[in-house]
Amino acid sequence: MKKILFLSLFFISFLFAKVYENIEFKGVKGFGGELSRDTLLKVIGKEYPPFYAFWRDDPVFRDSEIDDYLKRLKKYFASIGYYKADFKVERKKNTLIIVINKNEPIRVKSLNIDGNRSIRNLIPFKVGDIFRTDLFKQSKDSIERFLLTHSYPKYDFKAKAYVDLDLYRVDLNYTIKNGPFCYFGHTEINGGGDVDEKILREQIVYKEKDPFNIEKVEETYDNFYNLAVYDYILVEPNLEINSTTIPVKVDLKMGDTRFLKAGIGYGTNDGLRGEISWKDNDFFGNLKQFETGLKASSSLGYEYFARYYDRWVELPIINRVTFEDRFSLSYKKYKSYNERKAQNRATLGKKLWGLEHYFGLLTEFSKLHSKTKTRSYEDGNYFLNSLFYRVVIDRRNSIFDATEGYYLSLYLEKSMPALGSDLSYLKTLIDARYIHDFKKFIGAVKVRVGSLNEDVPLFKRFYTGGSFTNRGYAYRDFGPKDSEGVPLGGLSLIDILSEVRYPLNPKFSVVAFYDTSMLCLKPNSFRHAFYGSWGFGMRYKTPIGPIRVDIGFPVRDSGWEFHINIGQVF
Repeated sequence: MKKILFLSLFFISFLFAKVYENIEFKGVKGFGGELSRDTLLKVIGKEYPPFYAFWRDDPVFRDSEIDDYLKRLKKYFASIGYYKADFKVERKKNTLIIVINKNEPIRVKSLNIDGNRSIRNLIPFKVGDIFRTDLFKQSKDSIERFLLTHSYPKYDFKAKAYVDLDLYRVDLNYTIKNGPFCYFGHTEINGGGDVDEKILREQIVYKEKDPFNIEKVEETYDNFYNLAVYDYILVEPNLEINSTTIPVKVDLKMGDTRFLKAGIGYGTNDGLRGEISWKDNDFFGNLKQFETGLKASSSLGYEYFARYYDRWVELPIINRVTFEDRFSLSYKKYKSYNERKAQNRATLGKKLWGLEHYFGLLTEFSKLHSKTKTRSYEDGNYFLNSLFYRVVIDRRNSIFDATEGYYLSLYLEKSMPALGSDLSYLKTLIDARYIHDFKKFIGAVKVRVGSLNEDVPLFKRFYTGGSFTNRGYAYRDFGPKDSEGVPLGGLSLIDILSEVRYPLNPKFSVVAFYDTSMLCLKPNSFRHAFYGSWGFGMRYKTPIGPIRVDIGFPVRDSGWEFHINIGQVF
């Protein structure tokens, strides 16, 4: 009977345990670091949901969970060197308060390295430093990585941290034996499916007798993964063999290459948007691709497209090239005009001298309805055949969220009656971007310079303003306008965008920016006034890219613009 009564009282006390809506951490300071509120919330397993996850509730904090919070905090503080940290719990109305006293940290008393002393700079400790288990593990990983990338895969390495809590000291011992210098041997490929072995071997970035480097093994794996047709990939060097020549085995298993994709989103430039498409990544073998689908936007209209891509085409003289053909039917609505268009772009591509080169033929039939009352911009039907050339060098560390690197591209498009075109013009567009991580902040600059040598209809002109250009203006709303405020575009363009991002934590950054632009109605004319804008924003990292919010204010004009999108401007 007493046992039943005790269990009943325990159940009731648990059921009616105090629940707190807020929590505070006292005794530590940190904003965006290892002692910040966000970090400590993560430690106790009570993170707040990101602002876009409106369907998730904020966490609550229960009396019954406090012991678990304290165990987690104790373990975490020990990992960053505060083994004697103590914690006290206080309660104030609807707030749970955890008072933290770090006390003295444990420090490195001695550091001994036996063997390869060139790895000294990989050890983040010196005598007297606070000992941290995470940095100790990082040092071991860094040393092993160093040996694997410098052709010593058969190393013998040991690292010990002797922690004496009585004397409150740590002694570190590192013992390294490099082993023999090793080379790549033969690579065996199994299970490639209907893909020629010649194509598969082009994914291997090392050659036989090259010095062994684990990064080249990983890059080879990434190349096979990026083919997007294999469910199983194994790239495994045989380090057990009694030889300095290391053979490599590649095992592959082809999966389903056909899939249906659908998605919806929102962007300031195009409003609510959606897409549905079907794609085959191994269309009749050898990794040829075929994709077809429909894109629609509440602001800009719709587009049907079909795309064929073959990355291994043999041509005389120039040898291996890529071939892409993209056909589309679209109806687009802009501030300046509405356009119905049938378009086909056939492109040959080749990497040469460290650059990506693209050359091809662009065929367009456009039915234009002008929204301006200016007589020189009347409605019309246009048939165009244009030769184009594009060269690109991309050294950014990410396409969607670059923090370091640069990007350069040049695009030339030539249309003329000799090709059967209704228009004759040469269009040039240069795009240059530079991003650099200054440790405490990230700086980025983007410059676009566009030129047309002849007057052309509205649909072939340059436009700027919007989420990815001059952010003090609405989408395509910058520059010359008619008497009713309809944008006329331009024949000469300069866009200069710059921003500074300051990370507050690994996911969240604040941004300040300044953009300036020049858009002129004269061909090849760049001596006109620039109109700048300044503003601020935020970035929040997500698995599909950073959510970007910017608010821009034009310097010479009144008003402001709000922009939201996914992906960086740079």
